[in-house]
Amino acid sequence: MQLFMRRHCEDLSLSIRPPETRWRVALLVCSMIASLVVGPPVFADEFDPLAVYEEARPLNDQWQACAASFVRERIHSRQDSEILAKEAFERCKAREDGLSSFLVARVGKTGAGNVMALLLEKYQSGLNAAIVELRTRH
Repeated sequence: MQLFMRRHCEDLSLSIRPPETRWRVALLVCSMIASLVVGPPVFADEFDPLAVYEEARPLNDQWQACAASFVRERIHSRQDSEILAKEAFERCKAREDGLSSFLVARVGKTGAGNVMALLLEKYQSGLNAAIVELRTRH
């Protein structure tokens, strides 16, 4: 379990740019994961955060793929990378709503709202960084 958490927290911290934001988001998300994972064993009728994570993965992947597809068509535009990343996720609101609805059903409205806010910030920041990097390569 510690290896799983360390690997995912390191991946998370490396995918977030700028660096001054990286440690704050990684610390928050990793401590949230740790608080859910570390503790008494989970029984069949109790909440299992790893199971929710795995069940939500396809919806999460679809949301990110939608945003990436939107950007792919506009990568060579002169639009500011941060605005482009934000617009990409705005255009994928239906996918975001699907993931959000799933999480509300599993963890409640408040928990889902907190997770979605963190994910949106992380994904927009990561997409912005990817846009900048791809544009500098060309």
